[in-house]
Amino acid sequence: MEEWEEWEWEEEVHAMPVLEELFIQSCKLRCIPPGLASHARFLKKLTIYNVQGFQSVEDFASVVELNLGGLPDLTRISNFPKLQKLEIYCCRKLESLQEMDALWRLELTVQYSERQLPLFLQTVKPSHLLLDCWSFILISMALGKSSSEWAKFSHIQHVEAYANVDGTEKSHHLFYTREPYNVETNIDLQG
Repeated sequence: MEEWEEWEWEEEVHAMPVLEELFIQSCKLRCIPPGLASHARFLKKLTIYNVQGFQSVEDFASVVELNLGGLPDLTRISNFPKLQKLEIYCCRKLESLQEMDALWRLELTVQYSERQLPLFLQTVKPSHLLLDCWSFILISMALGKSSSEWAKFSHIQHVEAYANVDGTEKSHHLFYTREPYNVETNIDLQG
């Protein structure tokens, strides 16, 4: 279904009422029809990977886990009142995360070409952030309150941030706890 571009849905049709998981991958679908969000009341997990032209994901009241990756045109995720876990990978245009009051865990991969954390981090309050990023960002985070990145993550209770250096996965790390305040890192800030 690589050429799939449009999902037609008749509003009065009650389809997929017991659907619990939906996985959409490698197609040209531009959006999910609004009828799916209102009729799939038991949908708990939604995964969307490698879909060109996909701009927003919205209005899924029952979803508790959302996994998004390879969505180069995604700009907005909103109205997921029960969402507990959100995974975002390779969504560089993403600007807005809204109405996710139950969000507990955010797993975010910042592409290595990006030199700073995304601004949308300031608008969500997960208890835990797992971050994979470039070492430049990690160094900036390790500078603490004097860093331009501080306001983007300091409100989050627990942060685990990692960077790959010289081909070694997760060779640098930063662990942050808001209360009681603690920052632990293996980055040499003197050098």
